[in-house]
Amino acid sequence: MGTSKQLLPLADKPVIHHCLHALLATEVCPVVVVLSPGGEAVQEAIASFPVTIAWNRDPDGDMAGSVRAGLALLPPDCTGVLVHLVDHPLVTAATMQALCAAHLTMPQSIIIPTCNSRQGHPALFPRTIIAELTPSAILRDIVRKDPARVLRIPVEDEGIFLDMDTPAEYEALRQRVL
Repeated sequence: MGTSKQLLPLADKPVIHHCLHALLATEVCPVVVVLSPGGEAVQEAIASFPVTIAWNRDPDGDMAGSVRAGLALLPPDCTGVLVHLVDHPLVTAATMQALCAAHLTMPQSIIIPTCNSRQGHPALFPRTIIAELTPSAILRDIVRKDPARVLRIPVEDEGIFLDMDTPAEYEALRQRVL
């Protein structure tokens, strides 16, 4: 979109603040924010949040590279990884908490939220499964590898599929939160 999505204003705060407020209202711990080259302004904007910063230093890096960078900073006793994209800033804390609760009962399942029969984000991966993320694999490959290990849980949260990859999508999100 030509600018840092994380710092775009949404209502009264930057997009990344919406994501972090929701994450920090859950039991997710630790929260690792992965930044790419040039992310110093984002790092400064979230300096007051109790998060760990990881860096994906590859200027052409993809989401899988960012996930691998974040994984490197997780403690060994972490059993699950919630992959939350800044592109979905309206996901509620209740949705993330529902994913975490499902992980506690089904710790070997990839947990994906659905709303109105549509699949969305974020997804929660067991640590053992997300370790399958190799340089040649992406998260979608891991999800599709074995459909039997995927658990879809219904949530009442359209934020799971409200994306902001384009200026028009960002504007639609802005209009929703006015």
